[in-house]
Amino acid sequence: MATTGKASAPHSLPAAHDAAADASHGLSRIFMRRSLRTLTDTERAKLIEAQVAATRPIVSGVVASGAMILALTGMFEAAGVAPSIGWPWWVVGLVALTVAGCAAAIWSLDDWRPRLLLTVLSVLLVGIFLSVPMPGIDTVVTGRAGLFHLMPIALLALMARRVSMLAISASMLLIAAMRVMLHGNPPTGAALYWLTVVVTIGFGLLLGGYRTDFAVATYRIRQRLREQATTDELTGLRNRAGWNREASDAHEDAIRRGRSASVAFFDIDHFKRVNDTFGHAAGDRVIQQLGQILRERAGQRCLCARLGGEEFVVMLIDEPPEAVEGFVQRVRKEFEEAVRDAGVTVSAGVAHRVAAESMGQHMRRADIALYEAKAAGRDRMVVAQG
Repeated sequence: MATTGKASAPHSLPAAHDAAADASHGLSRIFMRRSLRTLTDTERAKLIEAQVAATRPIVSGVVASGAMILALTGMFEAAGVAPSIGWPWWVVGLVALTVAGCAAAIWSLDDWRPRLLLTVLSVLLVGIFLSVPMPGIDTVVTGRAGLFHLMPIALLALMARRVSMLAISASMLLIAAMRVMLHGNPPTGAALYWLTVVVTIGFGLLLGGYRTDFAVATYRIRQRLREQATTDELTGLRNRAGWNREASDAHEDAIRRGRSASVAFFDIDHFKRVNDTFGHAAGDRVIQQLGQILRERAGQRCLCARLGGEEFVVMLIDEPPEAVEGFVQRVRKEFEEAVRDAGVTVSAGVAHRVAAESMGQHMRRADIALYEAKAAGRDRMVVAQG
């Protein structure tokens, strides 16, 4: 038995370490929301905007619930089934209607800033008229304070912006301080009172941290699924769906900013011969080679895609025509050197955007240029005339 006891002692150390790690992770989730820091600034901004949009009706519902609790409390006081804290029941009713109006405005407003102001105002109104007795009124408000605390817990769990969390937490602390300043510490003592306040805020932030982690995980899953749906498995370039989604946006952005845009089609010559002579695995390697060259040579202002089979397309933004044509010729040369043993070449058709030209018209000119390169004997680049 002694041997068993000694053997179990080391296992308590990992357990203690795991408990400490869990506690540390929980604290970091409350105060830092570290999962958001794993995203880029752009991703973080998009995710926060999405969370704010998704939680807006729920925040409105929480505020409306606060109005309902306040109205019911006023009715109970008027009926004599609940002790009064000094506020006339009709005043409590008017405040409840005001909070209900805030809830409706939170639902309808698009700008998050006035929504936050209305949310904070609602918390203060509900907190004061539900749980802060008027001066000179000596009423135990433990139950009322408990009802009020449900509101900031729910709101903190829903807030996505740090300033919103700070504002709700500050409102909670202000209400708690008002009770103490007007009526002194409760019978349970200051320590337990402030512990309750801090734990209320902490629970709200903890729930918000878990919600944020879930949102980040969901965002990553959606991004991964989107990448899978828009990426060509063989080359790692965009597929036709990815091209249709991103190229149109890039083209419109170039027009809006007054930048140039060029489209180049690439088509591997005699590709069927590779499949027939060397097999489909060799054909896949030839396609991968062209995809790799395009991926390595593409800059930040270059969008590449494999549209299907042996056909590729590239869009270059804000590059002069000479640079675009030089890029196409370098790709052709590198590809032909890399697959010399396969006996294939590549034809290319290039079109530089002209004024008042749509994306479809632009791509059609580049496609016609590719057709002309094929018809002229392949293994060449043809530039469409503007």
